Amino acid sequence: MEIKGAMVGTGAFAQCFIPLFAAHPGVGELVLCDLDADKLSENVQKHQIHTTCASLDEVCGRDDIDAAVIITQNWLHAPQAIQALKAGKHVYSAVPTGINLKEIESLVDTVRETGQIYMIGET
Repeated sequence: MEIKGAMVGTGAFAQCFIPLFAAHPGVGELVLCDLDADKLSENVQKHQIHTTCASLDEVCGRDDIDAAVIITQNWLHAPQAIQALKAGKHVYSAVPTGINLKEIESLVDTVRETGQIYMIGET
């Protein structure tokens, strides 16, 4: 089974993840997402991935995207993961899961409520 995933964040750290997810045999298509239109355009050209979203809100609103890969600033991981999970997306995020225990507990509760998969990736 192949999934369609959205790489949320295309900054320096994401540069290692974009080719890995694009080449993964379980990923049928990778969508690039970034709030910075110039950075998004640069990564479209660099990685030859032409499907994009301008925001996590757009990713969450698309029925054809199965999962969000959260590679953004660390203080955004838990809130963005929770948003994506509540939108019916599976989530892979970079570390840390959250900034404090309350965020992590909220994320765990959201996984339980939604039944979606959350995975944390450590490099």
